[in-house]
Amino acid sequence: MTDAEVFWSARPVLRHILTLARSRRVGPWAVLGTAMARAVASIPPHVALPGTVGGRMSLNLFVALVGPSGAGKGGADAAATAGVKFHGLQVDSLPLGSGEGASRTFRPLGTQPGEPNPVTSVVFTVPEIDTLTALTSRQGSTLSAELRKLYSGEALGFANAGKDTRTLVAAHTYRACVLVGVQPLRSHALLGAADGGLPQRFIWMPTTDPDAPEERPTDPGCWNAPESAWPRGHSGHLRLVGADLALPDSARTTIDAHRLAVLRQDTRVDALDGHALLCRLKVAVALMALDNRTALDETDWTLARHVMDVSAATRDHCRRALTQHYRSQNTARALASAERDEIVSERKAQRARDAILRRLTGDRQLTTGELRRSLKVDIRDYYDTALTELLEGGEIAVSPGQRGHHKVLMYRRYTDEKPVPTTADETCTAGTRVPESAYSIDVTREDPQRRDHGRSLGDQQTSGATA
Repeated sequence: MTDAEVFWSARPVLRHILTLARSRRVGPWAVLGTAMARAVASIPPHVALPGTVGGRMSLNLFVALVGPSGAGKGGADAAATAGVKFHGLQVDSLPLGSGEGASRTFRPLGTQPGEPNPVTSVVFTVPEIDTLTALTSRQGSTLSAELRKLYSGEALGFANAGKDTRTLVAAHTYRACVLVGVQPLRSHALLGAADGGLPQRFIWMPTTDPDAPEERPTDPGCWNAPESAWPRGHSGHLRLVGADLALPDSARTTIDAHRLAVLRQDTRVDALDGHALLCRLKVAVALMALDNRTALDETDWTLARHVMDVSAATRDHCRRALTQHYRSQNTARALASAERDEIVSERKAQRARDAILRRLTGDRQLTTGELRRSLKVDIRDYYDTALTELLEGGEIAVSPGQRGHHKVLMYRRYTDEKPVPTTADETCTAGTRVPESAYSIDVTREDPQRRDHGRSLGDQQTSGATA
């Protein structure tokens, strides 16, 4: 059998929760997390953990139901509420509001200073983590600090000057558990508060079930947990006399060794595991309450370790999902920035090319220094690239020149110079005049005596031909 199978088959109530979850197609770990929170909420507030480290510690349990949108976080809560019933202490289920509202929940407006808390046990619900993000990010919000105090069972409220606004809830006079629906990519609201210790106080339960059967089992109905015989506290001024649970020896030894490593600043201690053993103790108490017992044993402590392993794996999944998400966002931003810079660079290079061509209009010839200085300051860095592209493209030409006594290179617009045709290369056409002989041309251009001599010679030749 796998570790999970060993865990779910360890007790009848655990087998009931597994069957209940699979019959309703929700995650069994999420159903267990909700059931544990409601089981702890049914324990009277004066029952607490002994002061193994520091003072007494409340049993108040925080559970994060982890899954993407539509994964069944609300369904798991509904299945647990309907499928596991606890009798005895009245437990209210309320949405979480402000830090001031948390303390006002236990002592509503109008409660007299000497009166006990009208409300002693509440399960605060936050279906979506975005709600918690909005509440904790408000200017002047005290919710995060109040949640940390709520987890430890410390005194709540504020000693305001106004009588109507003053709310003080004494330590260990209330029971409060918190259920928060968390989407992995939205879990930064909790993980981002690691420096304050908020995510370490949560049990992270997944809403998935990789081993879910093809056919759902028969609904097992409702598990009715009878009222446990907890020792009753005695009324006092704003508080009840406490009753500490006895811890198993293995739990005391493990907690003491971990605390010693923290005091010695051992680098192997993970910051996110600062409250891991305390959470494990609270889970052990929850499993004890689900089994309808009032004393912790070694089995509770052993089973709680498996729950904490699932919690650590789920929290690490959220952390990896956030890291991958941020990496993808950074990559997308970098690519967009590179593309934007490339477009800007190409436009400036084109402006530089156009400016050079405008300066070389007509027959103007300029040196490289004159061309560079003619460009605007914001595109001068693109001068060399633009000049090279214009030369390679044949749009400008360069030739040796002189400025004063210095030999320089002169740049000009490239022009295609056609060769001047000669007479020998001309082609005769119908409209081309045929030149006369050189002799006749010379005759017509001589003085009159030579013209007369030419005529007499012609006459003699004609008469000879006639004879």
